[in-house]
Amino acid sequence: MDEMNKKIIEILKKDARTPLSHISEEIGLSSPSIKDRLTKMEQEGIILGYRPLLNYARLGLPLTAFINLKLHYPLCCTNEFIEKIHLIDEVIEGHYTDGEEDMLLKVVAREPSHLQEILLRINSLPGVAGSNSIISLTNPIRER
Repeated sequence: MDEMNKKIIEILKKDARTPLSHISEEIGLSSPSIKDRLTKMEQEGIILGYRPLLNYARLGLPLTAFINLKLHYPLCCTNEFIEKIHLIDEVIEGHYTDGEEDMLLKVVAREPSHLQEILLRINSLPGVAGSNSIISLTNPIRER
């Protein structure tokens, strides 16, 4: 990836709706050239999409928690298991991890009792051996 592409990405990380004409002015390339670079980065899987960053608190889900899961192999590592996790709307991100736990989920909830309901749903899935959770107090470092 060259320096121009890095500059384009930095601009889009701040605001994915930045017009091509503005990016053109910022970095000194024509709008068609920037569009070509964006298309190529999309095709190469560097840019995965453009989406809004949501304020879940304003959507009625002010509590953020991270749930560490211990999983039973092989039930845990199937597409079916991941599809079941996807059905839980409050799960907004997930990672397979190394260490004592096997998966880390980021979830949002209305309140602690709602988090408890989410934990019960997750822990009842085939392949889940157990969990522990961490409640976020604040988020001083946002996704960049």
